[in-house]
Amino acid sequence: MITVAVIGTGYIGPIHIEALRRLGDVNVKGVCDANMKLAESAASRFGIEKVYKDWKEAVNDPSVDAVHICSPNCMHFEMSKAAVKAGKSIMSEKPLAMKLEEAEELTDLARLKGTITGVNFCYRYYPSVIEAALRIKSGDAGTVRMVSGTWFQDWLSKASDWTWRLEEAQSGNSNIAGDLGSHWFDLIQFATGLKITDVMADFATIIPVRRKPKNQVIAFESSTSSEFEEVNVALEEYAAVMFRLDNGAPGTFTACQTVNGVKSAPEFMINASGYSLAWDHAETNKLWIGHRDTPNEILIENPSLMNPAASGYATLPAGHPLGYHDAVLNLFRDFYDDVRLGKERADRPVPRPTFETGAEEMRILKAVVESNKKGVWVKV
Repeated sequence: MITVAVIGTGYIGPIHIEALRRLGDVNVKGVCDANMKLAESAASRFGIEKVYKDWKEAVNDPSVDAVHICSPNCMHFEMSKAAVKAGKSIMSEKPLAMKLEEAEELTDLARLKGTITGVNFCYRYYPSVIEAALRIKSGDAGTVRMVSGTWFQDWLSKASDWTWRLEEAQSGNSNIAGDLGSHWFDLIQFATGLKITDVMADFATIIPVRRKPKNQVIAFESSTSSEFEEVNVALEEYAAVMFRLDNGAPGTFTACQTVNGVKSAPEFMINASGYSLAWDHAETNKLWIGHRDTPNEILIENPSLMNPAASGYATLPAGHPLGYHDAVLNLFRDFYDDVRLGKERADRPVPRPTFETGAEEMRILKAVVESNKKGVWVKV
């Protein structure tokens, strides 16, 4: 059994725990959280034996093989660095750190120590997304010509809505571009096999004054507290980014968290010379294939009809769609395959996100933030 400690038990921590329990040969020994009640609740809910008094105890537990970092952004660097030095394998939430320099330091240190690392860019692990990536990689779709996409939500559409992601001290110098943008740009680089080289960004803070509850609010949770303080918000809930890929193809991405009626809707379209490919998180088991001279197609997740490398991640028979928890599970399965092996598999048909991937996303984010401030195109 591989023994794991999970740091952070708010919104995303329990999702990690549920996926880990499904792996079979991974035991979540303990959890910790700055909010002890949250940690104790998670331990009770999942039958976890230990609640660590703090994250340092979890990282330094000699019986722990791997650490999952599910804390706010401001803690990722310190926790990951300590875990690398303690000889643990590490699965971190994104972003990898608050600053690019920190992300690069972690990447270099992990490489030096031979640490098995991962970042939870789980959206690339939907079988339909993998199918799209493999079609482009094989050349079947032709040359990528243009990319577009959006990611809309409504959980911050009221002045009474609050999240720690709106606080620069905890989130960094970006909210939505760093959060949703990092996931979406990872999706696009994964699906196209191309790198983003240049960006032009525009941010907006749509609700500049918000009511911050006195009690802690978990992500996507509505606060019912009557005790709050009014705070000025500097970080954005809207971001639009034009970009170029390294083959010269243009792209656009727009994200906003104040779009009433939309809960969480990442989507993309990749236009290639042979045909177009589109994917919508609302229907994760469908891949739209658009043609010029023949009828369009919709490939419904089906192991017998997909590329063999993609069908390995479609673990249910056709007609039984996988969901968000399954995408996380697919990522963790690949991660722990490498943990058991003691190194990254060289023959994996689907690239796995590591600290190097996290640092790459931080380079994009740094360029996006700089572009918004200066109002110019910036190279990544």
